[in-house]
Amino acid sequence: MKSSSELIIELSNTKFFLKNDGTFRISGSLPTQDEIYELAMNYSLPINEKLFDMVYELLKAEDLTSVKKKVENFFKSKLHKDVKVIYSEEGSQMDIQNNYASLPIVSKNSGDLGMITLQGSLMLDEVLGLLAFYDSFVSIVEGIIINYRLEQLLKSSLDTLFVALNKRVRLNKGDLDRMEAIASKIAQLEQLSQEEVRLALRIANVGFVGLRDELFERIFTGDFTNEDYREFLKHVDFGYEILKEMDVPHFILDACVYHHEFVDGSGITGLKGYEIPKIALAVGFAEHVVILKWDVSRLQGKYPDTYLAVIDSRGELQ
Repeated sequence: MKSSSELIIELSNTKFFLKNDGTFRISGSLPTQDEIYELAMNYSLPINEKLFDMVYELLKAEDLTSVKKKVENFFKSKLHKDVKVIYSEEGSQMDIQNNYASLPIVSKNSGDLGMITLQGSLMLDEVLGLLAFYDSFVSIVEGIIINYRLEQLLKSSLDTLFVALNKRVRLNKGDLDRMEAIASKIAQLEQLSQEEVRLALRIANVGFVGLRDELFERIFTGDFTNEDYREFLKHVDFGYEILKEMDVPHFILDACVYHHEFVDGSGITGLKGYEIPKIALAVGFAEHVVILKWDVSRLQGKYPDTYLAVIDSRGELQ
């Protein structure tokens, strides 16, 4: 249906509102690639096929952050315009205009995967290129989004597990926050990933599930014997038995197995100095300060002096 100022095209369940002044709006269901090319041919509309070159960049993406950056960089370098990319786990309605394009990400295998929105000045030929490229885009980002959702679920589960396990050690939220803050500070010193240290701290003590409850009472009060301490260290073996059958990142397994090693070689396995994974040292240091309440004099020689410098005599961050 045409008017002097507007062309309205209905394509299956998709509506195209095209005005003579160059403005447009597209809504409804996502059209197929064949439908886009048929539309372009029937109404002499150009398709910017440069968008298909984006596939080579997206194939290098490792996570959602990388996807966003690569799309934004592509628009900047190839189309010479600034576009901001936003991903949301919610949303299912396509809505495209000159200054944004909101596209639901729908996979034949995985169903609804959320919504991606491009904010910026868009031309109709670019939007048609984007729609024609859509299936390829989804096939590339599908695995990345699923991994992202699994990662978010894992983080949520680890947060719950972390709090539940440490309640057994009689730690309150302030103690947990202090342990995180100390581990985070060591991560900065060692130039480690803050996120990896945070995750490792949450799962390194999964072996606590195998320890007797009354042991934690003695650990909490500080009234524990050498035999109690040896029993406490069994959580490392318990944790390894749990994690070895799971597909966890190597840094988490390292943190679990080696977080009771000391630089002087007096730990469980006798590793010393640089032989100990840094992430395990960061987790272990935070645990010894907060859970075992070791003071600076007892930590001396067990950890690098730079670690000891971050806490005061009471085990608080300087």
